[in-house]
This record gives sequence, structure tokens and C-alpha cells, in this order.
Amino acid sequence: MNQTFTKLNTIKYIIIMLIMPCATYAQGILNKTVSVSAQKQPVSEVLKNISDQGKFYFSYNSNIISGDSLVTLNVARQPVKQVLDQLFSNKYQYREKGDYLIILPAAKEKVFYISGHIFDQETNVPIDYASVYSRQLLVSTLSDDAGHFRIRIKDRSLPLSLTISKVGYGDTTIVINEESADLRINILQKAVDLDPLIVRYSEGESTWLGRFFLSAKLRAQSRNIGRFFVALPYQASLTPGLGTHGRMSSQVVNKFSLNLLGGYTAGVNGAEIAGGFNISKQDVRYAQIAGLFNVVSGDVKGAQVAGFLNHILDSLSGVQVSGFAGSVKNNVSGAQVSGFLSRSAGPLRGVQVSGALSILGDRSSGAQISGAYNHASEDFNGVQVGGGVNVVKGNLSGGQISGGINIGKREVRGFQLATINVARRLHGTQLGIVNIADSSSGLSLGLINIIKKSTSNISVYANDVTPLNVAWKMGTHKFYSILMVGSTTGGQNKVLTFGAGIGREFFPFKKVGFFTEILNQNIYTTSWDKLPFIYRFQTALTYKLNKRLMLFAGPSFNIYDSDGFQTEKGYKSFPPKGYPDFKIGNKNMTSWIGWQGGLSWRYGRGL
Repeated sequence: MNQTFTKLNTIKYIIIMLIMPCATYAQGILNKTVSVSAQKQPVSEVLKNISDQGKFYFSYNSNIISGDSLVTLNVARQPVKQVLDQLFSNKYQYREKGDYLIILPAAKEKVFYISGHIFDQETNVPIDYASVYSRQLLVSTLSDDAGHFRIRIKDRSLPLSLTISKVGYGDTTIVINEESADLRINILQKAVDLDPLIVRYSEGESTWLGRFFLSAKLRAQSRNIGRFFVALPYQASLTPGLGTHGRMSSQVVNKFSLNLLGGYTAGVNGAEIAGGFNISKQDVRYAQIAGLFNVVSGDVKGAQVAGFLNHILDSLSGVQVSGFAGSVKNNVSGAQVSGFLSRSAGPLRGVQVSGALSILGDRSSGAQISGAYNHASEDFNGVQVGGGVNVVKGNLSGGQISGGINIGKREVRGFQLATINVARRLHGTQLGIVNIADSSSGLSLGLINIIKKSTSNISVYANDVTPLNVAWKMGTHKFYSILMVGSTTGGQNKVLTFGAGIGREFFPFKKVGFFTEILNQNIYTTSWDKLPFIYRFQTALTYKLNKRLMLFAGPSFNIYDSDGFQTEKGYKSFPPKGYPDFKIGNKNMTSWIGWQGGLSWRYGRGL
């Protein structure tokens, strides 16, 4: 019995003695201590120094480790593994084989999945489209129609907190300590008041562009976790949800964002560039550039540029440049420029420029310029310049310049310059062919001036040129324009005259006053090719018979230019016979003192 025991112990001892050196050698290369002092030496020399001290050999692929690279390393009596990790910054793994230490690329990061089901705690009904996400790792997923979810997690991330969020339910957070499958998670319904900020942040994804370019899952997740946001340095994406932050991209504010086709982010605090489009839930600072369009739910402070469309659902402070259309829901402080349409629903403080249409929805000041149509829905203080039509529905303080029509729906304090000018209450100047106003304390200069509340009148009168004349006097008593026509009634002294002029009325007394007028009258006899003309400077005393009728009579001074035309027989010659004439200038010109007298009928409402 004792001999047998002795033999067994001897065999065990021999086996241990044979195995121990091998095990000690196999496990000992990485644990051997070495010292290295290298100042900008090649990696190959440093490795040789380590192998000489440890009495082993290195084996590695020169394609992954460049032996010529210069390194600096100073360590004293540390294990080989620790020295190598410091030398290569933990980029490689090591395998011992005999007296060789093999350097290999680091093993790929392991991942695992956590899965389970989400239920309503009260009804036990599966919850679909619930968000399951990690705030630390910025990974997320959505439950399916049966409430099932599966989320990918990095192996080294445990323990891990997962949050479950769903609109109409309270947030639930669980801690995961190990890989788990088929978890059962119950969440409670919770009545939540709509946060104005959450509503605002979801506006961009609710636009037709958001619905078209963002998947239903991305939009659902954005609504579920609308209160969680994080700031990171950068992100890159191919399309929304396919990038460095995955489906959590809509919750990240980036300093720099690069989107190949399109991106969906929480916001930008630096610069964002996309080949296709950018959609941001919050504010954008400094620069946002897209080949097609930008949609921002918050404010933009800086520059926003898009090849087709820029759409801001809050305010702009800076510059917005759009190839086709630019739209801002609230205030604009700066410049809005587009190829076709520029629109601001709020007030403008700056310049709005468009190729066709510029539209303002609130009180504004600055300049509005378009190729066709400018529209301001409220008061406007500044200048409108349009190729076709300018409209201010509120009060205008400034000016309107148009190739077609200017319209001031209320007061116009400033000027209007167009073919047709329209104002309700004019306190400035209208210059055009046709000027229209309800009332005026200003000046209308045009061929036709219609002031509804005015002293405009139609006059029938005789004078030394023709026995029958009709004049349309349009404007106010301070200034009015005149269109007139006159003719003889027959006989041997035939003549037809027509012309235009300006005038002013003075009423120092209640019923008695006077006016002064300047007219240019063309004289037609037998040919339209040559038309002699008369300049008339005339004045007259006036007497009001009643509110509508007024008698007038007075002298005139006439200058006649025959333009070399000889009056034919049967037509009236000038100066008229019996009137003393005064030669002035050349032989074609003469002058005389004449007269006028007649009756005026006032048709205006402002009497």
C-alpha cells in the first residue's frame, strides 16, 4: 500500500516537473519585465531592444506595423504587455507561441443584443412604436406591432441603462447587467400636457417635405423622445437614420454635420452641409448649406443657403439665400433672397428680394424688391420696388416704385411712382399717368388724377379761342390737373383745340375766390401732321352758387406758336381779330391778352 502510494507521488512529481517549465515559459513572455529608453528611435530597434532583454523573438506583419516609424518611450521595469500597449496605444493583441511573441490586429469589438416585449401595465396590450434607447451609447430601436424590440449593444457597455418612451406614457428606465432576451417591460399611461417647445420641434417633420423624406419610424421616435437632446462635435450620414448617430441623429445637436444625401438632426451649432437636404428640429447657428432644401423648426442665426428651398418655422437673424423659394414663419432680421418667392409671415427688419414674389405678413421696415409683385399685409416703413405691382394693405411710410401699379390700402406718407398709383389717404406725392386716392393732402402729378373726396369739377366755358370748351379738373384745390377740349359751332372760323394743364384754387372768403391755371392747347385745322399750339396763363374770379355750382370769369395771356403752319381759308387764324398782339421770339410766335368765363360743376365727395 505504501509502495503504491510512493510510486503515484513519484509519477505526479515527474509530470508536474515536465509541465511547469512549459507553462511558465508559455505564460511568461508578456509578464517579463523590461526597461526601455528611446528618443525618436525606429519601432524596429525598440522591439529588438525589448526582445533582447526578454530573450524571445517578435513576429509581425510589416503591413500593419511600420518598422521605420520613430517613437519616444521611457519605461523602467514594466511587463512586456504594458510596454507594448503603451508603445502601440492598445491597437494590437498579442499571442505567445514558443519563444515567439506574435503581434496581431486587435480583435473586433464584440456586440450582443437585448430583446423583449413592451406592454401597457393596465390593459396588458402590446405597445407598438415605443422607443427603446440608451442615453449613454446613443443607440435606439422601436417596438413592432406586437410590442417586440431588439437593440444592439456593445459588449463592454454593461451595466447599461435603457429608457422606454412613448407618447402618452411615462418614461421608464431599466438597468441591464448582462445580455438578456425576452424581457417583459410594463409602462404606465400618463396624461402629459403638450410642451410648446416639443410642438415646435416637431413642426419640421410635419411639413410635406418632412413627411416625404423622413420615415414613419424616424418621426415616431422623434415624438417619443422629444425632451432628450445631447450636443456632440460632429456627425456624418448618408440619409436620415443611416449615419454615425443612427436613429438618434434627431436628438443630437452637432458642431459640424455632413450629410451626403440628407440629414435629420436636432440642430447645428457650427456648420451643416448636405448634398441633398437638411432637416433640423431645433436652432441652427452660423451656417447651413444644402443642394436642395433646408427645413428648420427653430431659429436660424447666420447664413442659410439652398439650391431650391429654405423653410424656417421660427425666425431668421442673418441671410437666407434660396434658388427658388425662401419662407420664414416669424421674424426676419437681415436679408431674404430667392429666385422666385420670398415670404415672411412675421415682421421684416431688413431686405427681402425675389425674382417674382415678395410677401410680408406683419409690420415691417426696410426694402422689398421683386421682379413682379410685392405684398405687405400690415404697415410698411421703407421702399417697395416691383416690376409689376406693389401692395401695402396697412399704412405706408416711404415709397413705392413700380412698372405697373402701386396700391396703398390706407395712408401713404411718402411717394408713389408708377403707371397707376392708388392710395386711400394720400399725404405725399403720386407721380404717374393715372393717380387715384380717396382723399389727399398731398400732390398727384399725372395725366388723370382722381381724388374721390375733393373739389374736382367739370367746367363748361367760352374763351377767346373757341366759344365752347369743356374741361375736366382733377385733384384738390391745392393742385389739380386739367384735360380740356374746345370747338367752334360752325361758320367760317372753324377750329378744334385740345390740351392739358395744371391749376390751383384759392378761397380767401367763403364764397368768393380765384384760381390760376397753365395750359398747353393744340390747334387742329386741316392736318394732324402739323399742330400749332397755344400756351395759356389764365386766372379767374370764382363765386360759389351752392355746394356744386360755381361761376368764374377772368383774363388770360396767350402765346401762340404756328410752327410755320399757314391757316387755310375757312379756319380761324391767330391771334384772333380784334385782339392786340405782341410779337415775341421769332416770326412764328405771337401773343395776346384774352379771356374766359363759364360754369363749374363739382362732383367730388369732399365738399
